[in-house]
Amino acid sequence: MFIFLLLGLASLTVSCLSVTTIAGTASPPGATETVPGVPSLVVTQTSVTPVPQSVRVGRIVFISDRDGQQKIYLMNVDLNSQILLTSSDSKDEMPRWSPDGQKIAFVSTVNKNTDIYIINADGSHLSRLTNDVAKDSSPAWSPDGKRLVFESFRDGNWEIYIVNVDGTGLKRLTDNPAGDTNPTWSPDGHWIAFTSNREGNADVYLVNPDDTELVRLTPEIVPESDPAWSPDGQQIAFRSWSSDTVADICLINVNGSGRHCLTDGGRENGVPVWSPDGSKMAFRSKRGGSWGIDILNIPDGSLKSLITGVPPKGDPVWSPDSNYLAFQADAGGNMEVYDMDILSNIVTRLTNNKGFDGEPNWSPN
Repeated sequence: MFIFLLLGLASLTVSCLSVTTIAGTASPPGATETVPGVPSLVVTQTSVTPVPQSVRVGRIVFISDRDGQQKIYLMNVDLNSQILLTSSDSKDEMPRWSPDGQKIAFVSTVNKNTDIYIINADGSHLSRLTNDVAKDSSPAWSPDGKRLVFESFRDGNWEIYIVNVDGTGLKRLTDNPAGDTNPTWSPDGHWIAFTSNREGNADVYLVNPDDTELVRLTPEIVPESDPAWSPDGQQIAFRSWSSDTVADICLINVNGSGRHCLTDGGRENGVPVWSPDGSKMAFRSKRGGSWGIDILNIPDGSLKSLITGVPPKGDPVWSPDSNYLAFQADAGGNMEVYDMDILSNIVTRLTNNKGFDGEPNWSPN
């Protein structure tokens, strides 16, 4: 059942809004702080009732071309330290943490050859996982950290493959002239969800990584894409497209029952991202003609629209304690990494340089 009444009544609650930067000089009490090019974010700190800010902890990997080439960097958000992890003559992107937070899988392009690599979180033991002239992309870890699923164009169209983390056991899971993309592993490791248009319309499918059992989960007349597993593995969120510019966030049980949509706003919503505790879902939303971030509270369906101050680009990512969202945003022509305390609405710029900083991914621990 659509929850349009809840969305219509949803109000934006902002108890305290400020913008800070880790790599800058602290402002004195009562001063105002701004994000360049966003005058609406001028806030007098003493004019509002402070809300305690959560303690920011953990590590974030991200991409940056600050040194001329796009590489993988790691920051410790509580120590304000940023280090370079990759340094070869390549273009690196899509960093993905292993479940134990010890390794990072990423996509690297060397001499126009795009493959998947793994590196330790301290920058040691770089290994090449795939080696094919076709493009391999979108790696996702198995829950036990022993395998990766990815999409590959090595058969002349996008197919889903899995491989062991030591590079052995390469296996093609799908074999269809249509495109199979966006693979993501279930929390119990029994299924891999992906998007395919093999029936002439984009839908969400499930495939078993061991016996290749295939299930079409969303046989609807409208295109549906971008599956995201709930942390308990019982549901999948996805985008349902009623037109080229309108995409709602919907849910379905893994057995195919209980399909219902959580939004009905008549606008495009981005890829849904579950909070680690399973109580919330964050996604970009194009409200008022520009992108922002919305949060759905799963138990009651209520919606909260966050004021990020800068238009987010790319999907937000959760901190492991479900208290923060990190995202990339362009303020004044410079892409940087930001985060937001979702309780206090305090926005912090985590990177500050003239290069492109983006694709943040928070460590699971």
